[in-house]
Amino acid sequence: MKRRLRWKLEPKETGLRTIGAGPRGSVYHDGEKEYAWVSALGGGWHGPVRGWYWGAGWDSDVPHYSSIGEPCPTAEEAKRQAEEYVAKHLAASAPKPKG
Repeated sequence: MKRRLRWKLEPKETGLRTIGAGPRGSVYHDGEKEYAWVSALGGGWHGPVRGWYWGAGWDSDVPHYSSIGEPCPTAEEAKRQAEEYVAKHLAASAPKPKG
């Protein structure tokens, strides 16, 4: 089965939580399962953004991973790395055609 994976920006904080809110992260999903996520390292009350990290697994068939020890300079780079990781592991777990 071909999955259509896409990024969804996390909702904005509301009320008083907006005061110290940092940049919003994103979730990589297919509408049913979450395969990866991207989050800012810092921002808001936590000081300046020092990079972006991503994680995978938890709700999917992809092995658990977190890149917090090696943050990316931009959210786009973190998303690209997460997409590659997810694609690699989904391809490896895909059923092989009989024939």
